[in-house]
Amino acid sequence: MIYLPDTNAVSAYMRGDNPKLVQKMQEYFGELCLSVIVLSEREFGVTKGTSAHARLKLAELAQTLPVEPFTRDDCTHYAAIRHDLESRGMGIGPMDTLIAAHALRLGATVVTRNVSEFRRVSGLKVENWQE
Repeated sequence: MIYLPDTNAVSAYMRGDNPKLVQKMQEYFGELCLSVIVLSEREFGVTKGTSAHARLKLAELAQTLPVEPFTRDDCTHYAAIRHDLESRGMGIGPMDTLIAAHALRLGATVVTRNVSEFRRVSGLKVENWQE
């Protein structure tokens, strides 16, 4: 099984403010990977922030977990997802759409607290480790 945490899950893990999420991520650490999309969003977050601890935590995470690149196949998944969601009037955020496309190609389960939006994507596996 491959688990792909979204940006909110990675942020919560880095803050360490949700013991259940931290425990689950540690328990399944060998099955986690980072989307380059999520890494990009977190890089922006730590760049605009002032916490040296957050920068260090992200660097450690990015060195420890496999970082999955975004491929041409992901672009095809993205287009299909976006078309489907918009045609049903159920769009989700652009970054979440990219993360969903990435997860579909990888056959990964998205780890998120934003279950309601990600579940709109047909065929996408979603779990909330923060409850």
